[in-house]
Amino acid sequence: MSFDFTDLIFTDDDLVGAGGKRKVYINRHYEKFVFKKQRPLSELELKSDLKGFLLKRFPTLIDHMLKKEYRGYVHACVKRSSDFEDAPVSKLYGFAHSNIGIVQIVEKVSLDGNMVGPTLTALHQGGGLTDGRLALLNDLVQLLLAWNIPMHDLTGNNIVLGKRGGKEKFICVDGIGDIHLIPVRTYFPRIRRDALTHSLTKTAKQLDLSFDKQKFLFSRV
Repeated sequence: MSFDFTDLIFTDDDLVGAGGKRKVYINRHYEKFVFKKQRPLSELELKSDLKGFLLKRFPTLIDHMLKKEYRGYVHACVKRSSDFEDAPVSKLYGFAHSNIGIVQIVEKVSLDGNMVGPTLTALHQGGGLTDGRLALLNDLVQLLLAWNIPMHDLTGNNIVLGKRGGKEKFICVDGIGDIHLIPVRTYFPRIRRDALTHSLTKTAKQLDLSFDKQKFLFSRV
C-alpha cells in the first residue's frame, strides 16, 4: 500500500471524532481509511493517580497504549488461519507522515463509504438497534471470543456499524490491547475472558439489554 505523503493534509473540517487520547480524521484521497492522531501529553486530562503520576514522570509512556494495541492486534492476526474479513476489530495498517505529524492508518468502518458509521450507543439512542442488528452484535461478541484479543475499553461508543464485503457488521474501533501495568490479560485466557464478560455486561446495561455470561449473547430485557 503506497501513500503520497504530500497530499496527506488535515484540517479541522476533516475531524470526525475525538476521544480522551486520540483524534480521528478522514481524508478525501484515501476514502477507505481513518487517521488517528495521538493527543500530546499537554492535552490529556491526567488524574491524580498512579497512571497520571507515571505519565508526568515518564512522558514516553504516552505511547504505551499504542504499542499494546498493535501487539494485541498482530498477535491475534498471526494466530488466525481464517480470512481477516472476520476480524472483530478495525484493521491496522501502520503509520504515515502528515501536516499534523505522525498519524495511525486504520480501516474506516462505514456504511456508505464516506463517513464513519454510527456507534452502538448512537443506534440505541436513536432506536436503530433492531432485532437484525442485535443478531449482528451477537456475531461480533462470538468473534471477540474466537479471536481472543485482549480488550481494555469495550463500550458502546467504541463499537461501530459498518460494511465489509457488502454486509453490515459491528466492529470494535478502539480499546484493543492489554494496557495494564501488569498485563495479566495477555497471558491468561481465563482472565481475558472474565474481563471481556465484565465489559459486555456493563455495556448491556447501558443499552437496556441483558448479557448471558454462559452463552455469550445479548438479549432484550
